[in-house]
Parts: sequence; structure tokens; C-alpha cells
Amino acid sequence: MNFDFLNFLHLRRPKIGLALGGGSMRGLANVGILKGLEKHGVPIHCISGTSAGSIAAALYAAGQTAAEIEEIVLNLDWFKIASLSLSGQGMLNPAKLQRYLDALLPVKTFGETRIPLHISASDLLTAQEYVFERPDEEIALATAVSCSIPGVFSPSAYRGRYLVDGCLVNNIPLSVLAAHRPTVYIGVNVIPRGTMPEKPRNIFQIFSRGYDIYELSNLARYQKYKPLLLEPLQEYVKPELKPGKDFYRKLIQAGETEIERQLPRLKKLARVK
Repeated sequence: MNFDFLNFLHLRRPKIGLALGGGSMRGLANVGILKGLEKHGVPIHCISGTSAGSIAAALYAAGQTAAEIEEIVLNLDWFKIASLSLSGQGMLNPAKLQRYLDALLPVKTFGETRIPLHISASDLLTAQEYVFERPDEEIALATAVSCSIPGVFSPSAYRGRYLVDGCLVNNIPLSVLAAHRPTVYIGVNVIPRGTMPEKPRNIFQIFSRGYDIYELSNLARYQKYKPLLLEPLQEYVKPELKPGKDFYRKLIQAGETEIERQLPRLKKLARVK
């Protein structure tokens, strides 16, 4: 009788869907979110990601632990995995990033992941979202495409589409999890709401801030799913052209801190002790 009752409680445990948002390097805060969820035994049943969030989502769904993902990103040198593009449609070619990610992934296709994975991209031709999720689609390709900031990376031609960064259409991809019918949605917004402390000094900062404003103005759209919205970066984080491990650790720690801040509500929703 006791065993049956425990099984009943287990079956009644909420089904959790996690959407990891994009935000360039600030997306590393997603790694801290994963670390915090693992630490407190919060199970993830399905996961999605956009842009930088797609990297953490892909590695996690492919079987890497949060600690292993942290080790990977701390040793990631974006300048070594970026190759110049000669297409005239972007400064960098995403192919080298794809090859690098492919070498890191223990499984290669969406059909092989340990939990369902969805990665969002934007189609320049139709202005619509394309979701990588088919069993035969390559995870590394999807992730590289989802990280392809327009103007920085060249677009990728794929199945009649012309794909770039998913943040243009769905930066916190909660909607793509709906097919799994989660009882709890968790979304991660890594775009800080804080005021920029000084005027931007270069085109990189202007470009980054423009994206921030666009994404913040669209946050209300995600309330349809009544998510627990995690926002690890409360204050404005200045983009760095040459980030190092200290900067990465700061972002990861911000994710862990946000989990601790939201822990009472999180435990109640997930029904964990």
C-alpha cells in the first residue's frame, strides 16, 4: 500500500518544461540556472533554447551535466571558433562553430537526446520561426544557426529557408514546449532590465543595446504560458569584446543566485523538498 501511494505521488509530480533565452554572452547565466536546478533536484522533462540559450539546452539534452557544461563554456574561446565569411552577408561563417559544437556533443541528432529538445531559429524570407526538432536533424547545425546574429554571422540556407538567430522571433521559446503539455513552464530571460549606466561607446554596444530594447519590449508575450520567469541579470551587464573566465563565472554565478532567490516558489511548483 505504501509503495503504491509513493508511486502515485511520483506520477502526480509536475511535468516541467524549461526554455533558455538568448542574450549573447549573457546567455551563460543559463548554465548557472541548470546548476541550481540540478542542485535542488528539480527534474526537467523537456527543454528548448534560443541563440546562446540553445547551446546550454543542447548540451543538457544530449546528456551533459550542468557541471560538465560549465567546464565546456569556461574553456570556450569564441574568437578561435569563428571564421571569416566571404559571402558578403555577414562577417563570420557559422560552419566552424557548428563543427566545434558537434565535437562536444555526445549525441548528434534530436532523436538521440535523453529529453525532448527544441531549438528556435528565424527565417529571413518568411519572417517566421523555424523550430529544429525532427529526429534526423543535427543538433550542432541547429545550435550554430540559432546563434547566428544577423549581420555578424552569414545566414544558413536550410530546407528552402534562410535561417538566422532565433531571438528575432522567439527569444524565450516557451511556445515550442507546448506539444509536451508541461504542467509547469520555466522561462529564463537573460536580458537585464537595468538602466545602461553610460552612453554606448562603440557600434558593438549600440548593436547589443538595440537588441536588448527589442527583447524587453516583447516580454509580455510569454505570459500566455504563465511561466516562472527567471531573470538572473537584474542589473545592466556591459558587453565585453574580449571576455575571460572571470566574466563567464560572474554570469554563471548570477544564474545560480537567481535559483536560490526563487527557490521557495520553485520548490512549490516542482513539488520537491
